[in-house]
Amino acid sequence: MPGYLLIVRRDQPSLCDYLRRNFAGDNKTQVLLDRRRGERRQKVQPHEPERRRGERRQRREIEQDLWYRSVVIIRTEE
Repeated sequence: MPGYLLIVRRDQPSLCDYLRRNFAGDNKTQVLLDRRRGERRQKVQPHEPERRRGERRQRREIEQDLWYRSVVIIRTEE
């Protein structure tokens, strides 16, 4: 069954609290406040080849959506 992840823009903590209260009884929905602040890798260093087949996060699309909206809803597979 699908679940949902609601990511709330960092400058909207009261909205995040509101959504957490409203979805408290729904075990298929998780509400998170966006904590990302940029790329984690700061230095360009040689590293092992990427083992993942694709980007795990839809980072770029989420960042763009959060720029225009207060909440991004992502459908997840359980």
